Amino acid sequence: MTRALVTGGTGFIGSNIALRLIERHWDVRILERSESSRELLEGGPFEFVIGNVLEPDSLLPAMEGIDVVFHAAGVVDYWNQGEEHMYKVNVDGTRNVMEAALKSGIDRVVHISSTAAMGIHPNEIVDESYTFNVEPERFIYGHSKYLAEEIAFEYIEKGLPVVLVNPTTVIGPRDVRKVSSGMVVEVGNHHVPPFIPPGGINIIPICDAAQGAIEAVEKGHVGERYILGGENISHLQLYKTITNVVGCGMKLKAMPRWQVSIIASLTDMLQPQTSGPVPLTGDRLRLEAQFFFYETTKARTAFDMPQTPLRITIGRTYEWYDLMGEFEGTYESLEENGTCKYCKRSRYCEWPPQPEKLKGQG
Repeated sequence: MTRALVTGGTGFIGSNIALRLIERHWDVRILERSESSRELLEGGPFEFVIGNVLEPDSLLPAMEGIDVVFHAAGVVDYWNQGEEHMYKVNVDGTRNVMEAALKSGIDRVVHISSTAAMGIHPNEIVDESYTFNVEPERFIYGHSKYLAEEIAFEYIEKGLPVVLVNPTTVIGPRDVRKVSSGMVVEVGNHHVPPFIPPGGINIIPICDAAQGAIEAVEKGHVGERYILGGENISHLQLYKTITNVVGCGMKLKAMPRWQVSIIASLTDMLQPQTSGPVPLTGDRLRLEAQFFFYETTKARTAFDMPQTPLRITIGRTYEWYDLMGEFEGTYESLEENGTCKYCKRSRYCEWPPQPEKLKGQG
């Protein structure tokens, strides 16, 4: 039986990979920090070992008897609130994992990177040949992932069999920190402004991303990158789809680009006067107004990946957050007739949808 170590296994992507490995009857060991929560893996047949990608001495024991390492540990920070820590985990942590894997004679390492490592290429359909192309301070998270990839390639030259996968924007259940899937919560709780920034992204359901990472073990070529992605979609269409799936009656429109420019400039002016982390920066606004579209044929062909319909994923995500109590405040604000006082629609998601509503959506 194949034995795997998952770094970042208590997080969003790592936990989903771990659960799907169990479905395939792998033995799965989870590298967990002493302060990590096992909430996402509760009750699963996992072996847990205390360690940290920033503590090299903890990694060699964690890899003892392991065949495959899934390196999913990382800090996702588009808001640039913890720059030093992010570089340490994403860059130094990757070097520590690769070094330990090389010393341990690991058969295969799957490095969970990100399309952020490919930089910013407005109005282009980006494939695996693209590389980071902007000043680091403009996209610090992307730069940290780019540097991590450079380390992976360095260790490939040393003989370590590494395959790199680059997920796009991943949504689905178990996104506790609401890094990407939080948009479903925002819509469900009516915390979305009526004007949505222009631009767009590529969305991949977490179930597809996890399967792609696992398929990379047998079907991926050492030293190559594979974009794990789904549907290219505008921000406006994405939010409209979410409102439709969760039964929200919010009326959304696209924000003009000139308005984005003004708001971003004002945010830049006000940010120095703000103490502590801020949820919105001018750079983030400008980034979100771009189109981050990707060509995903290489991975889909090589890994025979599924294409889970976006509406299905949104529904599953809504259902999971509902179980986590994310919508209790909204439910409590229902009017006597059961409608939402904000949009006059029933707040209870019609999930799962009726079969006839799914025709033509897959």
